[in-house]
Amino acid sequence: MKIGINASFLNNKPTGVGVFTQEVMKGLCNLDKDTTVFSSIQVEGVNEAQMQLTPTHIRGSLNVVNNIGRAVFDNALLRYRLKAAAVEVLFCPIMEFPLTYVLPTVVMVHDLHPLYFPEQFGLAGKYFKFSLGMLKRLRYRVVTESNFVKAEVVKTAGLQEELIDVITLGYDPEFFKPRGIEQQEGFLRKHDLKAPFILFVGSLFPYKNVSTLIDAFLLIKNRVPHTLVIIGKQDLAAKPLIKDKRIVYKSYVERQDIPYFYSYADMLVHPSLFEGFGLNILEAMACGTPVISSNGGSLPEVVGDAGLLFNPKEVTTLATLMLKLIRNQELRQSLINRGLKHVKKFTWDKAAIGIYNACKKCLDDSRREKEGGRR
Repeated sequence: MKIGINASFLNNKPTGVGVFTQEVMKGLCNLDKDTTVFSSIQVEGVNEAQMQLTPTHIRGSLNVVNNIGRAVFDNALLRYRLKAAAVEVLFCPIMEFPLTYVLPTVVMVHDLHPLYFPEQFGLAGKYFKFSLGMLKRLRYRVVTESNFVKAEVVKTAGLQEELIDVITLGYDPEFFKPRGIEQQEGFLRKHDLKAPFILFVGSLFPYKNVSTLIDAFLLIKNRVPHTLVIIGKQDLAAKPLIKDKRIVYKSYVERQDIPYFYSYADMLVHPSLFEGFGLNILEAMACGTPVISSNGGSLPEVVGDAGLLFNPKEVTTLATLMLKLIRNQELRQSLINRGLKHVKKFTWDKAAIGIYNACKKCLDDSRREKEGGRR
């Protein structure tokens, strides 16, 4: 089975979906040396012989012109590239794929945010809705990150359950691990921070609900010595962010610094209204950081019993939990221990194997349909 991976959207500063794509890409390339990657980014762990370079000017997911360029690439140039590379089954890590049948295809649906929050996605949301309808028409196989998203795709798009596989995401245990206290002072000085601090990591789209975290922090800030550190692109926020001496905003930090932010934070708070998975929760737990998360979307599946959950609309509940975690050292240590144990269930190898198996099922189904004269 020769798999092709459509990663033409990848850029040099990967966040959640980009990290997922790179890790799974490495896994699939290791599982099958015939795997071909279509991307402008050379990923460590992927042999150059397995790469097919794509145009650099179409990568990135936040620029409308780039998105239009990729749509043209996916529906025109890619089909010729696939044929030339003798690809048998195509894996698309995001909802960008050929809208006319080319070959057996597996598409990853991470979440349904563009449907639920259309005002935050503009034209991309409309394209997403159209593409979701095409999945059913083309009978492409679908992979989701959680049972919650699978159920939402079945309900919203009418896809057959047997055409959807659930694979959970993973984390890199060599990268995300507790960092020594001896490095803390230098790290904090580098980023002009003081301990202790509460951490948020993610985009600042309104559905991430950072405003609830800020409001909760303001309720307790005079009762605790903490700073609130928010890592995320500020230009994605729909409203001006509240300015306060005890709130630090960082639009982007180098990836190698993220494990240190997790390790030296008193807690990670993830207040999102709706999530398909929540990769930063795993990363924080792996670094020995207790987690408070909303119960939105699939997050209870990810958190399990290793973190504290709250209704994302309840500011006072979040404030109470933050105070409780700061003051109760026994609870704090219990969550740290449970988190370090919990994350061992999630690996990128398992994710890659799950996608490989989905591709095999997709190809086998296509062959059976051809034998029966249906395709």
